[in-house]
Amino acid sequence: MVVGKQGVEGLKEGVYQYLPETHSISALIQKDLRREIASASLFQMWMASAPVICVVTVEYRRITAKYGDRGVRYALIEAGHAGQNLFIQAEALGLGAGIVGAFNDAEVAKVLGSPPQHEPILIMPVGYKK
Repeated sequence: MVVGKQGVEGLKEGVYQYLPETHSISALIQKDLRREIASASLFQMWMASAPVICVVTVEYRRITAKYGDRGVRYALIEAGHAGQNLFIQAEALGLGAGIVGAFNDAEVAKVLGSPPQHEPILIMPVGYKK
């Protein structure tokens, strides 16, 4: 999750990683990188104004080790579920969410400082409706 300045109450701008084991987040980078994510998304600069940009990544090796090649399908299904839940929650909060699939995977991963095995597959800017 990439958070802009004053994008989320109680959080500083920066890049945060969700930790499923503890249902918490961890700060990875303390810098507003929304413009860099937008640039890595084939210069779709409109998304840089969203207070938050969620990036869903997948670690294919981890899931295919258990499920074989079918694990790729499971990862994509789960990413779809996560995206849909984000849409629903944004709406419940009176916010809007978008979906971005056009981006340079390696550039997005570089901006986020992601480990090589964490591949970005979905970007969702979240913000206030016009």
